[in-house]
Amino acid sequence: MNRRRFLQSVSAFGATSLLPQFLSSAMAADTSGYKALVCVFLFGGNDCHNTVVPFTTAEYNAYSAARGGPAEVNGLALPQGALLPISNNTFGLHPALTNMASLFNVSKTLAVVANTGVLLAPTTLTQYKNKSVPLPPQLFSHSDMQSHWQTMRADYPADTGWGGRLADLFRTANTGKLPVSVSLGDGGVFMKGDAVSAYQVTPTRYRNGSIDNQSRIAAPPRADIWWNWTGSDPQALFVTNTRLTRANLMEEQFADVMESALDIGQFVSDAMYVEATTNGTTTYTLKNPVPGAWPTTNRLAAQMHSVASMIAARQALGASRQIFFVSLGGFDNHGDQFGRDAVTGNKTLLAGKHYDLLQQFDEAMKVFYDATVAMGVASNVTTMTMSDFGRTLKSNGQGSDHGWGEHLMVMGGAVNGGRIVGQMPPVALGTSVDVGEGRLLPTTASDSYAASFAKWLGASDPELDVLFPNLGRFATRTLDLFV
Repeated sequence: MNRRRFLQSVSAFGATSLLPQFLSSAMAADTSGYKALVCVFLFGGNDCHNTVVPFTTAEYNAYSAARGGPAEVNGLALPQGALLPISNNTFGLHPALTNMASLFNVSKTLAVVANTGVLLAPTTLTQYKNKSVPLPPQLFSHSDMQSHWQTMRADYPADTGWGGRLADLFRTANTGKLPVSVSLGDGGVFMKGDAVSAYQVTPTRYRNGSIDNQSRIAAPPRADIWWNWTGSDPQALFVTNTRLTRANLMEEQFADVMESALDIGQFVSDAMYVEATTNGTTTYTLKNPVPGAWPTTNRLAAQMHSVASMIAARQALGASRQIFFVSLGGFDNHGDQFGRDAVTGNKTLLAGKHYDLLQQFDEAMKVFYDATVAMGVASNVTTMTMSDFGRTLKSNGQGSDHGWGEHLMVMGGAVNGGRIVGQMPPVALGTSVDVGEGRLLPTTASDSYAASFAKWLGASDPELDVLFPNLGRFATRTLDLFV
């Protein structure tokens, strides 16, 4: 068997017998109605200092000085005139985020959460320097900080993620075969629960500017296509062989995984698509097409198109709670944050890797939000961002280095938007939240951020403490994010 195909298959398997303690008792979670949480992970560490920028003259000047001036002198300060004003003109968004600025200013369906990061306890700069409180291990390391964000257990070698634990909590909310959690963008440990494993689907594929109708985002394993089995009916032989009872426990476990992949894949395909074969060519048409002019070259939008397609099919899928994971990589911009002006050839921050990534993000978020509006579920779907960490305020001459606290975004019809939630830090070097090189000491714990979405989905207060074991260390349990 091809290893990649096996991994795709095992991503569909369902429950195990290892249930956390709180799942063995009666749940208090509210599962009424329909709600979906979409987690957008920006892999590499997004430069939050150029995502949300001080706009007033004095604060902008301090920001520019801390960032080493404009691009022409190898600094990282965006031109003030290019910023998109938000929050009564006190801050500006990156010029690539035109749609996000509109959602923030006009529809008030986007909020910014300021200076959020992984903490083990409330921490001051003095405590950080003296190491008098526990600190997250391996600060500023990509893999470790990604894991900390995804597990919310920086003090423990966690084998589950908080998305997976949410899926465990709400596992009985769905009546069909599809698990609560669905992954598209390398969900890793975030989507791993004790009782539930995420189902893996693929980004929407396009051909000639529209959906490729010879592809599906989810399908059962095919022996004749995936593994080149031959014979008169290789798929029937494969299915029959998979469902045989085996004496060997390892073989039986493998067969159970494949059975689940077959059953869930067929269930999802039947719920979402009309299948037709003409002249030997099989096509698949969505039963519930997703509205909107979806871009066909945006890799994040292709993932979010699949998410929107599953939301559109929520009734056929029997889903009242869904958790999705999508991602966009490339934000580790140590040396490629700049670009060149197309006309003058001068070094600029209005082009380059970071600009292009934020433009993709902005386009994908907007078309997805518009689709939820058109489908009448905007208030039932919340989209939030995470990233490894922020970046240093100080320029390294070509880009920025690994930081800590970061500014994140939350979007949806239920979001109390048009606001910056939390405490925006002074954007200067040597402040009370600068642990070195302009790395921000977080003032909002990632636990409080994540718990806000769990509560919105319907988790009770006692369940929040089980989902996020360190939450009780912080005075702020959840943020004021929802109307």
